[in-house]
Amino acid sequence: MNRRMALALTLLSGGLIPATLLAQDPDDLDAAPPRRKKPLAKKAATDRSLDDDPPAAEPPAASGDDTTLPPDTRPEAGYTSQTWNISRYTTLAYTPENPHPEAKIIDWIFRRTGSADWHGEKVAILSASRNVIKAYHSPKMLKQVDQVVRRFTKAVADRLSIRVRFVRAADTRWRYLVHHRMTSLGTGPQGQQIWTLSTADAAQVQAQMQVYRGYEVLVDKTLKLVNGQTLLVEKSEQVGFIAGAERDGAAGLGFQPATQQLKEGVTLRLSPLLTYDGDALDLAIDLQTNIVRRLIKTSILTRREIGPNDMQINVPEVSETRLNQPITNWPLGQTLVISAGVTPGILEPKNGFFRVPGTMPSDRELLVILDAEVTSEAPRTTRRDDEDAPRSARARQIDRE
Repeated sequence: MNRRMALALTLLSGGLIPATLLAQDPDDLDAAPPRRKKPLAKKAATDRSLDDDPPAAEPPAASGDDTTLPPDTRPEAGYTSQTWNISRYTTLAYTPENPHPEAKIIDWIFRRTGSADWHGEKVAILSASRNVIKAYHSPKMLKQVDQVVRRFTKAVADRLSIRVRFVRAADTRWRYLVHHRMTSLGTGPQGQQIWTLSTADAAQVQAQMQVYRGYEVLVDKTLKLVNGQTLLVEKSEQVGFIAGAERDGAAGLGFQPATQQLKEGVTLRLSPLLTYDGDALDLAIDLQTNIVRRLIKTSILTRREIGPNDMQINVPEVSETRLNQPITNWPLGQTLVISAGVTPGILEPKNGFFRVPGTMPSDRELLVILDAEVTSEAPRTTRRDDEDAPRSARARQIDRE
């Protein structure tokens, strides 16, 4: 090969002809050229920035079977799942002081169904978020859950007005004229009694109480709350007592009396829930009384460099009553009266002449008087769709079962 032929081959293989073309057989040169790739599409101008907030997710609608079981969990025979949208109710009931209003729905479900069937051998699910409640159980149990949830999400009204009065009656004789007109709704574990009576009869009772010396209204408040949420009313005071001895920081003083505080008073927590027809209330109530009956003085020996070695301390005599149970079918327009029993000395002075035995009445009775009504604020329409129409008397019967 001469120098001219070598130079020609170098130019052809080095840059004028692609190497892939040189590697092909002559028979393949007539084949169709490879298809060119399309250029990448430009990014749309409407793409969201990474700094932008993501769009708000729509709350899931009610579904018949979308609750996922935990991994490695075998489905229970006959069980199914259901989801309820509660976002409208929780938005209404949410406040910074009440960040989880959906928890009250779960509380009422447990009051209706009990908790044993949710924690048995079979796998069951009951969970709540701000948007939905999910349940996995038998159809019978899901029906009860549905009835409770409807009383929150499809109630006749969203807001209630509750008037709460704590009354310290002089004695128990106020029952004499009105007892035959009172309807009993049950008793408590320590003899507490619960009645309903007409508003006129309730006014007569309070007028009769005022005849006796020692009648006093401790609390009289009217409060508003969202249907199904919890209301707290408290009347209390601190009672100081000498609990023991403690070493004083000052050098040479030794042990000194150690003072602590006891709380005496009445605490009421109540959660009213309208029936589906809106003509009565179910009430979850927790009524607690704490009474410091007396402070018994006793002497102890201490190591002190200044003053006597003996010191007087107090041993409190304290009593407590509690009524924690649901009250069903409280008709709107009637007054609910709860007797916490005889509470001698509650919220009265613990020192002086009136603490001498025999000089202070011992038959003071504490009463809680409640009136409730639906408020005109943000009322809900009573019109219902075809699925909810056949309720009224039948729905009330179901709720009582």
